[in-house]
Amino acid sequence: MLMQLTDTSRHTQRMAMLARLRQGSCSTLEFRAMGICSPAPRIMELRAKGYDISTSKQDEIDHAGVKHKGIAVYTLHSQPQD
Repeated sequence: MLMQLTDTSRHTQRMAMLARLRQGSCSTLEFRAMGICSPAPRIMELRAKGYDISTSKQDEIDHAGVKHKGIAVYTLHSQPQD
């Protein structure tokens, strides 16, 4: 089950993204469907905190049936040790 956003703070968005990434790879369009409009800055913040997240690109079709080329897909490989 995905974390439901209770607000749009950066912290809440990062926690929701981490919860989703722990389930597997996730694309920009999928993050937007979760209510995270700009996932790239949150990914950058997570990387700065020590999370190893890779980016690949793939073509995807959005909710309106429009094909988008080169959509970012993020994969969590490891997280910082506390």
